[in-house]
Amino acid sequence: MLWIILIVLFCSVSFLVYTLTPKLFTQTEDLAKKQTKRFFSRVDRVLQKEQVQTAYKLYVLGPIAGLIGGFFMGPEEYRLLAGIGGLVGGIILPRILVAQMIRKRKSRFNDQLMDALMIMSSSFRGGMSLIQAIEAVTEEMPDPIKYEFSLVIGENKMGVSLDETLGRLYKRLPSSGLQQMVTSILLARETGGNLPAIFSRIINSMREKKKIEQNMATLTVQGKIQAAVMTGLPILFVIAVQGSNPKYFDPMLHSDIGQKIVVFSVIWWLIGAFFIIKICTIKEY
Repeated sequence: MLWIILIVLFCSVSFLVYTLTPKLFTQTEDLAKKQTKRFFSRVDRVLQKEQVQTAYKLYVLGPIAGLIGGFFMGPEEYRLLAGIGGLVGGIILPRILVAQMIRKRKSRFNDQLMDALMIMSSSFRGGMSLIQAIEAVTEEMPDPIKYEFSLVIGENKMGVSLDETLGRLYKRLPSSGLQQMVTSILLARETGGNLPAIFSRIINSMREKKKIEQNMATLTVQGKIQAAVMTGLPILFVIAVQGSNPKYFDPMLHSDIGQKIVVFSVIWWLIGAFFIIKICTIKEY
């Protein structure tokens, strides 16, 4: 009787595995496609082709490298946990690096936008059209604003309306200065207006905003230093104690309640670091 029950259970489990495995693979493949599509929709509209390829390599190779590195470089008794930690780090770190690449490109574009508006304003005073003014920017300015304005000109030459190309530019690199520029151009095309004077006011407002941002960055330096010290202090404390007395943490690491305390402490440390970073970060509205 026992053998019959075991055979029935084995057949049932085999049938479930046989029927569910294709669905799991299909769902995993669909999830991977969605993640890839989301990745390219976020990165491709901001970064250049070479940067997109670099970001994609980071996304693909980061988890693999983290898993292998954590597994083989971790202590023998904690290799599985070290591998899982490396995998998590390999997933999170590329996202941070790609976000930093996007932030850096947006910051460079915003810094160059003021000079681009000055060139366009001078071009308007010289009798040039809007397209000619944008071409003057692409001839005199470096990347990334040269690349972005070249896309605007290229799309316009292929038959896309200028309103739509400027809207796409703002979707790729949203900022208050670019929004004012695009809005003033669209309104001037519809109702007329003195674009050089409008651009001069936009430049003045951007200068004032940059001064305020610099003052805010100066005022938040102390908070950022405190955040770095408070976040790194537990790590430095563990390194210092471990260096002076390697067996000091053995009762905690080799007991169930000690390991739970360590996990609980690490979780709350991460939550605290997250909120400190959020408090010290000023968003642009």
